[in-house]
Amino acid sequence: MTGNPYTLENCMPLDFTHPHEFSCFGTLHPDHLVAWSFGDPHVELDITDYFPGPGAYTTVPLDDETDMHYHPGDQGAPNTVAQHLAARYGFDGLDVRGPVHFTGPSGETDRALGIAPDAFDVLYGRVKDICADLEVRTWCKLHPGDTVSVRYTDLERGDVYWFLSTPHRFQCFRDFPADSKTLEFIPDARVLVCDDDFTMTAYGTYECRADRAPAGYWQRTGNQLLSA
Repeated sequence: MTGNPYTLENCMPLDFTHPHEFSCFGTLHPDHLVAWSFGDPHVELDITDYFPGPGAYTTVPLDDETDMHYHPGDQGAPNTVAQHLAARYGFDGLDVRGPVHFTGPSGETDRALGIAPDAFDVLYGRVKDICADLEVRTWCKLHPGDTVSVRYTDLERGDVYWFLSTPHRFQCFRDFPADSKTLEFIPDARVLVCDDDFTMTAYGTYECRADRAPAGYWQRTGNQLLSA
């Protein structure tokens, strides 16, 4: 990801006065390396920063909420996923080469906000579907110390589960009693049980270092862990 300022390692800071509001910027490379950056929804970027070399960039308005930007003079490898994505939105026959960058709508300016959450979900889903159709894998490179979001359901018996920098060996999930007060607030909650008698309430996802993620995370996401 060298040279790309908007990577997973350099996300914009969230505005914690509105923690549930965010936007996204994205970059998709011809080799299917993708970087999504989530942050403050009020951050506006200068699109020309993506294209420091000579020549103008081209903007393809995929829909009312998402723009795709690329350099038509790029002599790099064809970006097949981006070409198919553009065709999915009605832009057939584009010769898209090199990386493309996704933002919110820019109008006729060189500045744009990020993609809103709902629009990002649509874009992400379509990129994923296109990759499945093309039988290619879109992936991110992650460093060992990067933080990843893991589903508790990714854990298999024997996996190491880290809590407060202490390793525990995952054993199983146990249901809460039907009359548990916890279930009133978190209907999907279960008890995570480890072989050292460590237990905790588990639901949704948890954050951990990339090199501590269970195998299920890598199988589910298709991401690649870099060497230390």
